[in-house]
Amino acid sequence: MTQIKYFAVNEEIENQIKSIRRTIYLSMNGICAENIDNSGLEYKQNFGVSWSRLCEIAQNYTPNYTLAERLWLMSIRETKLLATLLCPPLELTPEHLAEWTQGITTIELAEIFAFALLRKTTHLTQQILQLEQSENPLLRLTAYHTLARQTNNIDIDTLQNTIEHINPQDLDEISAYRAIENLLTNITFHTTELNHIIYNKLNEIKSNPTTYSNQLIITIKEILQ
Repeated sequence: MTQIKYFAVNEEIENQIKSIRRTIYLSMNGICAENIDNSGLEYKQNFGVSWSRLCEIAQNYTPNYTLAERLWLMSIRETKLLATLLCPPLELTPEHLAEWTQGITTIELAEIFAFALLRKTTHLTQQILQLEQSENPLLRLTAYHTLARQTNNIDIDTLQNTIEHINPQDLDEISAYRAIENLLTNITFHTTELNHIIYNKLNEIKSNPTTYSNQLIITIKEILQ
């Protein structure tokens, strides 16, 4: 779905965007761009700039919500990734989150969005739980990666809800498998109160076999013993 949003003219923001786009172009890596395209990550524009280089670029700018939002709404891989670094976490409201998640169109974006930005937004836990229940597997992936990094800040009832809403079918995809494994592992380190809930989920996963279901069951049961 194409996102269309109009912004008031802000000369400083416009100049920053021009500067960022110029730096992205000068940092272009054709081989990496081709590898990304060949991996199945589809972007309208992709310059193959590495994550480490994008982190360097982001350090030249002060986090600013308007700048970050403008970058996120562009159809360019690098501006979207930079947006996750330049968005002040506390300024991401539930309404903003609903808008931003419409732009998560690849596994890479789901992972980086969770790692660089959403894990810092403990005020959005309920909205992240709603993402876990989404029909969109990329949004569920975003939720798994985020919640795996927030277990220490989530109450027991919410953690139980998180476990119960894990979708066994997501274990057909390697990134989701790793996120779910980290999520369950971190919950076991945080508390033993939910071990029986985890066992119930593992039984559900066993009855819905997928590519990585067996691997997950073995790993988590070893931790629980």
